[in-house]
This record gives sequence, structure tokens and C-alpha cells, in this order.
Amino acid sequence: MYIKHELYAADIANIAAENLPWQKLANKTLLLTGATGLIGTVLVDSLMKKNRDDGLNLTVLAAGRNEKISAQRFADYAGDKNFCFIKLDVNNPIELAEHVDFVIHAASNTHPLQYSADPVGTMTANILGTHNLLEFCRMKNVSRFVFVSSVEIYGKALRPEDTFDEKYCGYIDCNTLRAGYPESKRAGEALCQAYISQHGLDVTIARLSRVYGATIRLDDSKAMSEFIMNGVRGEDIVLKSQGLPKFSYCYAADAVSGILYCLLNGTCGEAYNVADSSEILSLREIAEYISGLNGRKVIFRLPDEIQRKGFSTAVNAIMPNDKIRGLGWLPKDDTRSGVKKTVEILRSLVKR
Repeated sequence: MYIKHELYAADIANIAAENLPWQKLANKTLLLTGATGLIGTVLVDSLMKKNRDDGLNLTVLAAGRNEKISAQRFADYAGDKNFCFIKLDVNNPIELAEHVDFVIHAASNTHPLQYSADPVGTMTANILGTHNLLEFCRMKNVSRFVFVSSVEIYGKALRPEDTFDEKYCGYIDCNTLRAGYPESKRAGEALCQAYISQHGLDVTIARLSRVYGATIRLDDSKAMSEFIMNGVRGEDIVLKSQGLPKFSYCYAADAVSGILYCLLNGTCGEAYNVADSSEILSLREIAEYISGLNGRKVIFRLPDEIQRKGFSTAVNAIMPNDKIRGLGWLPKDDTRSGVKKTVEILRSLVKR
């Protein structure tokens, strides 16, 4: 595994021990895009753990654009017959000789600086990339496609008290740079429905809340990621607003198990919120909790112009998870326990 820490190893073991119909994956091949990302890394480690523990014999095709990062993150699987890294840009037509049974599309720009620095790339991965993968699924008769979507598709709550169940549709101002990410995720979901209707594909959608965990990029510009890295370095936390909005979060290991529940238990055409629904904390409360782990404090500072372009203007974004719980999924970590584990794991890595 990429992260050599007992807490991370326990997370991976918990995912591999989920009460899922794993036999559906036995002797099959799964293509995963975004394999070296926050979500993809945990997915690869979990599936390879299941392979090695239970002889699942699932071939994992880990697709990404950076061979160097893949070699670092997946060094433990070098030479393993059940693992293969594939250099792939989803913005190009997908041409693979291998037979593929399942596809999970998790490749996407996912943090604010990427939205503002590469708005075209952000949109094309979510629209053109999704189209190319759906076409690949159609041509290869793939058994199931999972589109990893986002809380961002709900837009801004129409009323502060609103929550985002799977039928909710909030406001997005499409004439802004920031709209590229949520609008393209919406378009990606619409493409999935079009391929279900027109070509009979089997597709499920995992709508992730704000996800964090030890596999984050160390330069990730999402607020939660920046807070976590402040905690890792023992620094004061800089809050670039009053921090009043409340968002749903999900620890990466729980997000990955949620995706697997969508893959193996989900109903074709359905979208599922993947979020922890226990204590819902405001940004300020999270910042205060993380700073308190180190005896530090929270400092308030306004963002610069570039940062503002990528920031969400959501007031509250709370996602009920009743629907995916109906598939049997339950998160194992709330925000406090997940954040604490993340800080502890990353602190050990940064010290190396």
C-alpha cells in the first residue's frame, strides 16, 4: 500500500470486510479512472486487499495520466498479475484491447485552484471524458458503469433550511467561472441517463459529499484539506470567511465503500448521496476542532481574487444519506474521528 500506517491499513481492511456481494467481481476486470487521486488510491488499495485476502482474482486496470505518481502510489503491486497501470487521458477516445466488465469514472479536477486555473480541463473531464467512457462501455458491453459525481450538482440551496436529497435542484449561476465544475457534473449525469435510455447501459451514480482523507494532494486548495494540513504542520488555521456554512463530509474510506455499494448493490439509473449524516459541523467548528488538536488558534483572513473565483458560495449543503443506507451502507467515521485519523496519518508521512 502507498501509505504505511496502521490506521490506514485498518481502513482498507474494513472496506475489504464489507458485507457486499464481492463474487460479482470474481475473475472480472475493472477499469478505474483517476486511480492516483484521493478516491482512486483508496479504491485500488481496497480491491487489491480483497484480491490478496480472498482470492477474488479481479484484474484492476488503474488508469491515470502520470506514470511516476502511479509507480510511487502502487509500488506494492508491481508485478502483481491482478494489477495494471494504464496511461490514459479520458478526454481522448478510449481504445483498450483488454476486455472490461466494470468501469468506475473518478477522474476529475476536484479543488478550487484547479477550477480557476484549468476551467476547460475541469469541464472536459466531466463531459467529454464521461462521454468517451460511456462509448467505450457501449462498444465493449461493459456490465456496469459508476459515475462518481458530487454534491456540487445541487448548486446553492434555495432556502437556508433546505437539505439536498437526490431529487433536489438548487441554483447555479452558469455565467461564472466557478459554474464549470457543477454544470459539467450535471451534464455528466445527464449523459449517463441518455446512455441508459438510448443504449441500454447499466449505470449508477455516486454523489459524493466533501471528501477528505490521508490520500489528499498536499497542495489541495479545498478548505477542509487546507485545515488538515495546518493541523499536520501544527499551525494556526486561517479561515477566509466567518465559517458559518454547514456542509456534509465523508471520510475517504467511507466514500470508497459507498462507491462499492453503488457498484455492487445499486439500481441502474439511480443516484446515491454518499455522506456522513451524523453531527453536521460548520467550517468554523471544524477549524476550531483541528486547531484544538495542536493547541493552536483560528485566524480570520479574506481570500485573494484567484481564490475567490474557485470558492463555493453555498450557504449550507447538507446531504441526507437515507437512500444509500437502504443498500446496506453505513459510514464508520464521523467528521471528528475521520479528521483526527487523517491528521495523525499525514503527520507520520510528512515527517519522513
